[in-house]
Amino acid sequence: MMSTNIEIEAKILVDELEFNQLKKFLNVENIEPILQTNYYIDDEKASLRSFGFALRIRQIKHSYTLTLKSPMAEGTLEKNQALSSEDYEHFKKTNTFPQGILKDFLEMFGFQTETLKIITSLTTERIDTKYQGQAVCLDKNIYGKVMDFEIESEQSSLAYAADTLKKLCLDAGIPYRENKISKYARALRAIKN
Repeated sequence: MMSTNIEIEAKILVDELEFNQLKKFLNVENIEPILQTNYYIDDEKASLRSFGFALRIRQIKHSYTLTLKSPMAEGTLEKNQALSSEDYEHFKKTNTFPQGILKDFLEMFGFQTETLKIITSLTTERIDTKYQGQAVCLDKNIYGKVMDFEIESEQSSLAYAADTLKKLCLDAGIPYRENKISKYARALRAIKN
């Protein structure tokens, strides 16, 4: 089964002190975060990245979703395909790309799916909450030896999402620092260092 959606989100990076300040301000200190791990996929030549694509498998508990992201004028087009744990394990061990619409789509663009493999991962402890009726995510991310803290707001427009985060920062008394570097790019940078 596959789904397609458009993701439009604004993000900021904060330090640990500011992250804890936001958790307190939003009254989510006692909420148990959702643990999710993103396994990022490409080949040795970075063929997908050079085409502008980002490919990942996201694991939440025993649920796996294969997602292909491609940039749009505003936001990102996401194509999602559910995977079984067996499909994930088989791909992880043998680099045999899972059958389905995403394999067909990538091969239609000329990508050799047999060369694709997991190149890095990033684990997020996510708290989903609301600020003034708008969805906000508080993410503690761990990749390599790096830990960072990111706040996201997904809205119908980038300007609306950024406004939500600007208001949140102002009300919580922390500086607004826009972040345009994706989790994927940060995880890749960490393995290069």
